[in-house]
Amino acid sequence: MMKFIKSLSWFEKNFEEVFLIISLTSMVLLVFGQTATRFTTGNTPYWTQEIAQFIQVFFVYLGASYAVKKKAHMRITFLINKFPLKIQKLLEINSIILFIVFCVALVWFGTIICVNICQFHQVSAAMRIPMFIPYLAVPLGGGIMIIRLVQNIFEILFCSER
Repeated sequence: MMKFIKSLSWFEKNFEEVFLIISLTSMVLLVFGQTATRFTTGNTPYWTQEIAQFIQVFFVYLGASYAVKKKAHMRITFLINKFPLKIQKLLEINSIILFIVFCVALVWFGTIICVNICQFHQVSAAMRIPMFIPYLAVPLGGGIMIIRLVQNIFEILFCSER
């Protein structure tokens, strides 16, 4: 059981990093391969551009959750830093709650879009992949961002002294 908990902890700490490295490497290799074959043979595989685009969609949404994890999203702290520490924490928690509301909307509407696409059996042009798969990046990324934002709130409340 302890091995499972340790592996789950490793997965929680490293999921975004590993995914981002693998997906960026895959996109670079796919686009490079497509360009190389275009110039050497004059012909390109039909699937490389489409799969690179689908990987990029997941890269963007999971990259956003990585930015939440690292607290790297842009924000203006000039005014907030003028307040006492308790008010700073309160304002920061309020901004995170607003961000969570936005992410809940991403998950909600992204799921609705995925379900609608599933019902109409829409597939991609080149590879004939069900189109709900690339659209799953929206609710998946939103859900992971919610988890990371809740972790940020707990860190503000219980861990950080600033």
